[in-house]
Amino acid sequence: MTGVLNAGGPRYDGPGPDAGNRPPSPPPRRLLGEPTKGSARWVLALAMFGAIMATSLSLNGVLASFSWWPPSAVVVAATLLPAALLRRWPVLAPFAPVGAMAGWFLGLTIVFFPATAILGFLPTPGTVEAAVELAAEAATVITTGAAPVPAVSAMSFLVAAGLGFVALVIDTVALTLAVPAASALGLVLVMLPPALTTTDGIGGWGLACSAAGFLLILGCSRWYAPGGKLRTGGSVHPSGTLSRAVALGTVVVLLMAAVPVAIPGFSKGAFPQGTRLGQGSGATQLDPMIALGVDLRAQSDSVAVTYLSSTSTAQYLRLNTLEDFTGKAWQPSALPDGLKAGVTGLAPVPAVPSTLPRTRDLTWISTIGLQSSWLPTPLSPTSIENLDGSWVWNPSTQTIKAKSSSTLGQSYVVNSEMPVLSRDLLAAATRNAGADVDPIYTQLPKDVPKILRTTAAEAAGSLQSPYAKAVALQDYLRSGLFSYSLDTPVEEGYDGSGMKVLASFLQKKSGYCVHFSAAMAVMSRELGIPSRIAVGYAPGASTDESRMRNGRQLRGFQATGLDAHAWPELYFAGVGWVPFEPTPSRGSVPDYSLELSAPAPNDGGPTAPVVEENPVQSASATPSTAAAAAGSTAGATHASQWLLVPGTTLLVLFLLGAPALARVLVRRRRLAQVRDGNGSTVVDTDIDTDTVADADAAIEAVADAAVDIAGTPSLVAWRELLATATDYGCPADRSLTPALNAARIAQLTGPAASGALDLLLHSYERAVYGRSELSAGAGLSGNGREDLAEALETLIARIQTRATPWQRLRATLVPASFFTRAPGRRGSPEMAAPK
Repeated sequence: MTGVLNAGGPRYDGPGPDAGNRPPSPPPRRLLGEPTKGSARWVLALAMFGAIMATSLSLNGVLASFSWWPPSAVVVAATLLPAALLRRWPVLAPFAPVGAMAGWFLGLTIVFFPATAILGFLPTPGTVEAAVELAAEAATVITTGAAPVPAVSAMSFLVAAGLGFVALVIDTVALTLAVPAASALGLVLVMLPPALTTTDGIGGWGLACSAAGFLLILGCSRWYAPGGKLRTGGSVHPSGTLSRAVALGTVVVLLMAAVPVAIPGFSKGAFPQGTRLGQGSGATQLDPMIALGVDLRAQSDSVAVTYLSSTSTAQYLRLNTLEDFTGKAWQPSALPDGLKAGVTGLAPVPAVPSTLPRTRDLTWISTIGLQSSWLPTPLSPTSIENLDGSWVWNPSTQTIKAKSSSTLGQSYVVNSEMPVLSRDLLAAATRNAGADVDPIYTQLPKDVPKILRTTAAEAAGSLQSPYAKAVALQDYLRSGLFSYSLDTPVEEGYDGSGMKVLASFLQKKSGYCVHFSAAMAVMSRELGIPSRIAVGYAPGASTDESRMRNGRQLRGFQATGLDAHAWPELYFAGVGWVPFEPTPSRGSVPDYSLELSAPAPNDGGPTAPVVEENPVQSASATPSTAAAAAGSTAGATHASQWLLVPGTTLLVLFLLGAPALARVLVRRRRLAQVRDGNGSTVVDTDIDTDTVADADAAIEAVADAAVDIAGTPSLVAWRELLATATDYGCPADRSLTPALNAARIAQLTGPAASGALDLLLHSYERAVYGRSELSAGAGLSGNGREDLAEALETLIARIQTRATPWQRLRATLVPASFFTRAPGRRGSPEMAAPK
């Protein structure tokens, strides 16, 4: 009777007493088929992971930092891992794309939405809602921004999701569909954003990484999975395909790098490499976005706008306003429905009272280097002349947006009427203005940081009128406590205007116009004043151009990309929207917000000073000594913080690496002592051995005579051997003899190194227990032992080679011998314990 032995299951011996019963079902392993052997699936997964993440480096110009890379790497790995696991069994291999999709979802959940998931990785409906919200936030950043956009959480999520999808596509087409050449489509998807949205394009390194990644996938698929079927165990003979692909790819990359240099058409023309989609070559693009700091750093000093104005000074030119504040970012509100095209008879809503005195200005604007769908105009335009294309007027924001045109190359005339603003007029506007405007201008999220509320209250103090509070906020932000910087925001995700960023700004007291304007707008709303942020250009520089139009003298001005700016506008009942300038060293402070000097005393004697609600000194006044000192202290503190961060980082790294470094230095010193005898001591043999009973007592007598026996080559070599064994999990046992300790170490070194181990053991025993050796001084002299050094190096190499990767890593980074103290007196046999 022949029996069948199933691996991992019971023996079945054919019919028996239960002959009528069906035979037992085959174990699950047989149901799934014979498992695929070999490393092919892991090599392919690693090749795809490397290709995708290497190609993703081309996104450097799309996002402002690389904080998106680690979470993206986790999501891509989570996508590829389940597919590789399922391909172990032939029956499950066709379902690898389903496993990859599940891994994609789980990876995104673990990285971005663990708080909404069951056990931190199982998605729930709340996870879906959070993902949709984050995707919408990313869409806002994309539609309102220009590359490089800030690498905020929403953008990191979008990039990670995109790269995970690319991993799913490449895994499916290269292995499941057995068309590895089509994986190039997935890599092209990764390269499209930098190619279409950045001025530098993909770049040479990005192209090289993408080409290398594609060739890696192609070669590995041909080598390890020809026809989509994984090679099983056994040797894999090289076919030459990979080497030919590498050679061909190298030639292609070199040609693609050389052709743009030889043919100007690749860098010039209507749409050269790297030109932003939809933007004419050489034009400046200023996006109405609150991540304006990215734009500011990308701007050049080329002229974007020139204008002739009837005013004697340069003007602010607004493109758009930002009033919708979600707590994470400021963004424009949606255009109202039913707006009709036309730019004449313009009037704001709510309307400015006709009883207010006003100035009528004329501005002739030429957008020679600006491309935008928002038209730059002064505040309060009433009509636009000579404007090409179809444009709509939004009365609630006083902005003009194109329906089917652009600002590039436009030359138009703006007629505007601005109320004559004065301190008295604004101070009289004490009525609550919240009822006059849309609630969007007063809304704040529930999670306003405490520092924003307390700072607003402290700056306003006991002031009562909205105007006095607004001036107080402006003067506080323009004081010597704050500094303007475009470099500060680059660190630690400081770009943007969300609540966390503004709280950090009030602590750091350094930033650019977006931080100052957003902070004043939020604190104004905290104090009950409607607010919004205007984005456009600060007053530029005057030019020599002059012209007459409609009987009025117009003076020339120009604004460059470096004049891109954001500033707050506050609403006052009965007056309308009023601009302020809280950013130090930028723009100009409006006259109506400057402090008036107290009247001079008359001949009749001193008079009481006029008390006005203007708590903080104006920006035009000379800073006081105290303010200068405060600014100096803030600057010193800021400098010390810059030094503290790298200093602390270096200190932590040093402390973490100290055991490994110390262990390397100790081993190197001991080997040198064994080899050349450095540090060993010649034993004084003039000892009265008649009083010594045995070898141990002789050793003790040598120690008592201050002879450092521990410095001899034999003992140093033995100590290093024991220390190495301790690092790899075999510490010396003090209760055992040296021979028994050596037998335990032999399990680490293997039989091939028995000769070297015997040499060290016998040399140690002779040095410690050999009475004749002591009396003669043999082995304790300052001469080195090359044979012991070579034997010790052989044993160390054998221990390292036979250890697992984890054991080698642990022994290198956290050597156990570093934390072990050798007990016993010098010269005693207990020196067998490592030092």
